Amino acid sequence: MSDTSEQVIKNLLSGQRNYFSSGETKNIDFRIKQLKILKSTIIKFEEKISSALYEDLHKSKEEAYLTEISIVLQEINNHIRHLRSWAKPEKVRTPWYLLPSAGKIIYEPLGLALIIAPWNYPFQLLFNPLIGAVSAGCCAVLKPSPYTPKTI
Repeated sequence: MSDTSEQVIKNLLSGQRNYFSSGETKNIDFRIKQLKILKSTIIKFEEKISSALYEDLHKSKEEAYLTEISIVLQEINNHIRHLRSWAKPEKVRTPWYLLPSAGKIIYEPLGLALIIAPWNYPFQLLFNPLIGAVSAGCCAVLKPSPYTPKTI
């Protein structure tokens, strides 16, 4: 696997930061839509993912599904199901001296995430953190393991 040049990485990071700054990822409906697209893409390419895991790690189709693919799909389903409630502002107690104001915690995305996958579960341990980043409204740069070149 060839190394990526520093300039290519800088351009990639700059593009991700610019996209995050656009504010589009703050929208909950946008995040859910992205998760649904990711889910349908994984289902569409499930056979190819299994084949790649076999080529890289000699995982059988059943093992690939049980230890990688199904876990990622379940994680997506869980995030789609709960994202709206996770993102709701949380009311907190207001000190008496600040009344009649009200306090709440508003969850907002922080920016850009770097996700580095290990070799032993290259699909699951790359995509589960990605699901969390997308759900949080963050952009992500993925770095797959160089020891599993067929999987990603």
